Amino acid sequence: MDESTLIAIATARAFQQGSHAQRVVVILDRPGEEPLMIEVDEFLDAEVTDGEHVATLSHNVGLDTPPKPLPELRPTPPSAIDIDLDTGELAAPIGTIDHLKDAVLALAGVFGGLTVASAEFATNDPETPITLAARVGERVVLGAGDAQYEL
Repeated sequence: MDESTLIAIATARAFQQGSHAQRVVVILDRPGEEPLMIEVDEFLDAEVTDGEHVATLSHNVGLDTPPKPLPELRPTPPSAIDIDLDTGELAAPIGTIDHLKDAVLALAGVFGGLTVASAEFATNDPETPITLAARVGERVVLGAGDAQYEL
């Protein structure tokens, strides 16, 4: 893997550790090339998809490459987020969703271009996580179940 891929993995891992996201996905914009997808799960295992080629990097493989700088990340306990899929009502402490939204947008922003970042966060219902997806210059989208909402 080249250095930019290792930096992306390190950054996604740092985001996961700081935010306690269940899953972090970064789709790197690479002008002139196909996008590169980095997926990091809650155990810090990474999967890299480059076109048809998929490679994995176990959580126990340390990286000498430092992550890109990220803003302060404050983990939110799953018990603090409640979403009703029937009504679309989202309940969380004041500022929680804005913090998560800004953090995911910052993750996309550190890579620039048309990079997309998403992070899945647990809620008080283990069967219903929320996912925030962001690209600089566009509205952040919150997904839960089959529903999507622009923030």
